[in-house]
Amino acid sequence: MIVKGFDTIEFGLKIENYESSLRPHLDVFKKLKEEAQESGIEQTFFINNVALTVHRTGKRLYPYRLSCDDFIIFFADKELKTNPPVFVHFLSGYIWSFGLAGAYKNFAGWFESLTDSYYRNQISRVDICADSDSVTFKQIDTKGVITRARKKEDCFVSGEYTNGRKFSGFRVGIGGPLLARIYNKTMEIQKSGKDWFKQIWREHGWNDDKDVWRVEFQLRREVLKEFAIHTIDDLLEKESGLWAYLTREWLTIRQPTQDNVSRWKLKRKWAVIQKAGMEYMASPLTRELVKQGSMKQLLDQGAGILLSIAAVGNHDSIEDTARLFQSWAEIGLNKKNTSFQEEKERRRKKYLFND
Repeated sequence: MIVKGFDTIEFGLKIENYESSLRPHLDVFKKLKEEAQESGIEQTFFINNVALTVHRTGKRLYPYRLSCDDFIIFFADKELKTNPPVFVHFLSGYIWSFGLAGAYKNFAGWFESLTDSYYRNQISRVDICADSDSVTFKQIDTKGVITRARKKEDCFVSGEYTNGRKFSGFRVGIGGPLLARIYNKTMEIQKSGKDWFKQIWREHGWNDDKDVWRVEFQLRREVLKEFAIHTIDDLLEKESGLWAYLTREWLTIRQPTQDNVSRWKLKRKWAVIQKAGMEYMASPLTRELVKQGSMKQLLDQGAGILLSIAAVGNHDSIEDTARLFQSWAEIGLNKKNTSFQEEKERRRKKYLFND
């Protein structure tokens, strides 16, 4: 099994007449941000049937940070001299749900409800990766890394069921505009809770008994410009050539020998990675699993919270704890002047396209 796709995308939006076309929305963002800061509670409102959270803080140049479960979007309060006034980060689950082209098309359809001014995107970060159960990387592979980057770093995790430390991967190009991560993805999702990746892998022939390893490259704008990749359309058009450069020129893993490095033979596992193609097709089931989130993770968290409440309150049964938990939740809903049904629907609408 090998499947290649995009895992993270960040881009700006350059918008004609930004201030005049977005000012009504910017004023609303400012008001809701101030309310969030005063109350300590982040505010939620709807744009084109999507529930967005307005956060108490933004980031440099972008005072307004809004988010849903598919993307995070930042707005400047005015035109910026060198940066786009809107900055967008697509979340991993959203990209894998629709594929990059579909994800951007859906987002653009939603964003056009905010303004009718002309705009274009400008990519600032791309993470492109290949997952495979046909390869396994070991610490010794770092000895055969041939790269144009200056730094590499081995990564370890504590083995929950093993003694000592268990090798989980390594990074190449730390601190630079082009970074590679090679790591055990099966192990990583045990922490991240992204169990929906298993559905993607199964659809592409994953053997459930095997670990999946990921080879991932993170490219910043400085590097993307060298390939004349400025927009998402550019990226989609040049993806195969970009992957060829990353896995054939910028980074390879070879078998060290006494010979000159130029004569080291390519390891077969790396040849598998080089040949990864963009055959990935998003499926409705993946989207549904992403929207559900990790039910197991939520249940584990909820069970832990209930047991902590029971311990503090010295309850005699889990029923006593559950009743207290329910009562407290109802009090919170009353304070917000809302209902269980309304709050449930609000949270369900934190996605684009809630079929």
